[in-house]
Amino acid sequence: MNITNKFLTAGLVTAGTFAFSVPALAQDSGVAYAGGSVGDGANGYAGAVVALPGARLGEGLALRAGGGGGKYRYEANGQRIDATYVNAEVALVYQTSGDWGWANFSAGPRLTDTSLKPDDPGNRMRGTRIDAAVQTDGALGNAWRLTWFGSLGINDRAYITQARFGPLVDGGSDTRIGVEGGIQGDRSYTRRSVGGFVSTRITGQWQGLVSGGITDQAGRNVKPYVALGVSRVF
Repeated sequence: MNITNKFLTAGLVTAGTFAFSVPALAQDSGVAYAGGSVGDGANGYAGAVVALPGARLGEGLALRAGGGGGKYRYEANGQRIDATYVNAEVALVYQTSGDWGWANFSAGPRLTDTSLKPDDPGNRMRGTRIDAAVQTDGALGNAWRLTWFGSLGINDRAYITQARFGPLVDGGSDTRIGVEGGIQGDRSYTRRSVGGFVSTRITGQWQGLVSGGITDQAGRNVKPYVALGVSRVF
């Protein structure tokens, strides 16, 4: 059985890899984000990272909280299964930054509930599950920037990785254009994606991102995807 969902952490990809692209100032204490994607399934997400007392955005300890949900389809035992999932996660985040860029490292519990129609006893993701998740995200450079995101569910072994790379094409609006690629999967499948992205300051502290490309998975046709995201530093 090849499960084709965006699985546990898909909503965090965009959040993790572009939420901090607006430069953090000394008084900034957090960032809120939301977005979603459509492709081989659909998902949406929202969340925030808030610095703990004595810290600030980009330096010291912070808390991240967020949630999301989505739908996907797959085939098992000759029949189509429609799946719907929701998840919530909290994590303690260690932040570091400098002229070189920034990096975050976090860990915390993740709660996911997945419903299947018709039921599929062979899908080990069905029902309500609690897992521990570790995550890292960050960025290197300014004129040319490399960003990364990686997340792993310790028990479910569900993972997702993504990287983006591109130049700053307009400093006034903080507009960047580049390429992106990633790999995600678990014990039952591996999916690769490649595409492009555009990110820009919408207004004030609001940042927006649009990306799109194709995904590839063994035994399935190549599928297109489109993702949108917004974030605001506060």
